[in-house]
Amino acid sequence: MDWNTVVSYMPELVGKIKEDYIVKNDVIRDDIFKILEKHGVVIYYPLEDEENCGFHKKRMVNGKLVDFVYINTAKPLPKQVFTAAHELGHIWNVSGKISDMLGGADVTSSEEQIVNRFAAELLMPRDNFRRTFWNHITETRDDHQSVRTDELVRVMVMLMDDYMVPYESVRKRMIELEIVSEKDASQLRASEGNINELIKAFSNDLNTTLDTSTQKRTITGLRDQIEKKSRKAEVSPYLIKRLLKDFQIISTSPSESTIELESGEE
Repeated sequence: MDWNTVVSYMPELVGKIKEDYIVKNDVIRDDIFKILEKHGVVIYYPLEDEENCGFHKKRMVNGKLVDFVYINTAKPLPKQVFTAAHELGHIWNVSGKISDMLGGADVTSSEEQIVNRFAAELLMPRDNFRRTFWNHITETRDDHQSVRTDELVRVMVMLMDDYMVPYESVRKRMIELEIVSEKDASQLRASEGNINELIKAFSNDLNTTLDTSTQKRTITGLRDQIEKKSRKAEVSPYLIKRLLKDFQIISTSPSESTIELESGEE
């Protein structure tokens, strides 16, 4: 498999997929969750000590193969966003579509790499990313030929906030789009020197929400399913109470009181 050919096909593939699934917004950010929920059952649950940000599984439900995706909501929101885009790539069978575009080539061993590149292209479209990067550079300094490391990290944090993606995703995207060389980008790894300190400082200075972990607890359609099953007595009361507790669902009934609204009409 020629990786450069895969890369050249990716914008076309992402464009076609967005058209097929009616994804109109160019910069998706956390809207990715709404898109994901349309194509499978999404389980949001925080696990503080778990390294895994999420995963995708197919399960038989009532004789039908259903996609299930878990999102670890204890992770910062950008990691949740990229994980959702990655798992969406599995649901949409991106590697299979790339295989077809390559004339049936076996891409099994490169599936994760392909899906990661898909997620990057979906969340950080190349033309939009390039334009946004250079706009931020122009705002930072007049000289476009060189930039100090701290200035570049500041721009990268701005890009993280623009696209709601992790720092490492921005760093890799800059390499992929040949904005910086792989050699120079190696100095920008979060594990190098005081890069992490710079990321935190600029994140705070720019008043971003990049460190936010939503701690969300829900499953797509869970409330409706609980109400439906409880009415039919298909699930034990103990299990229903346990689900309500674990997923912090508060049972509510419609209020009979009314509230007058101002019409705002002249």
